[in-house]
Amino acid sequence: MSSRCRWMIAVSLLGLAGAALAQDIPANMPKRKPGLWEMQTSGMGGQSQTTKFCLDADTDTAMYKMGTHMSGQMCSKFKIDVQGSNKVVTDAVCKINTPNGGVDMTSHSETTYQGDTSYATQGHITYNPAIMGHADMAITSTGRWVGQCAAGQKPGDMIMPNGQTMNIKDMQGH
Repeated sequence: MSSRCRWMIAVSLLGLAGAALAQDIPANMPKRKPGLWEMQTSGMGGQSQTTKFCLDADTDTAMYKMGTHMSGQMCSKFKIDVQGSNKVVTDAVCKINTPNGGVDMTSHSETTYQGDTSYATQGHITYNPAIMGHADMAITSTGRWVGQCAAGQKPGDMIMPNGQTMNIKDMQGH
């Protein structure tokens, strides 16, 4: 899997690029309730995409760590700031390797958690040069806990918008 593809999946999983860019996960980072989560993201490619994933505490941490590992390889600057008990503000400057060469990406996002069962992210990303015709992109993402994971699902299972299932833990270190 290409690094860009892994990056886009991490972005999708965590709500927005900035949320994946913490070098050290703050101890007061809001936690998500274990179970099945549904996330809707719009801004990447223009239309809303829905992803579902099965989450437990270890997987929640593993997803942040995956983003941390990827950001350490690609980002010259990243900052995560947990404000109060329910808001996370992130800023990053990264270089993404694409098939057409390196792209500089700058992102800013604000995620507000409603307890441990939902969150909403508003963000802004700029690309230089543009990716797929986009130099500037607003991204919104919402996530909500929908119940227990389905029979046969294991923590880390992710159902992509196209119906394909993959496990986030299988992506680590690849």
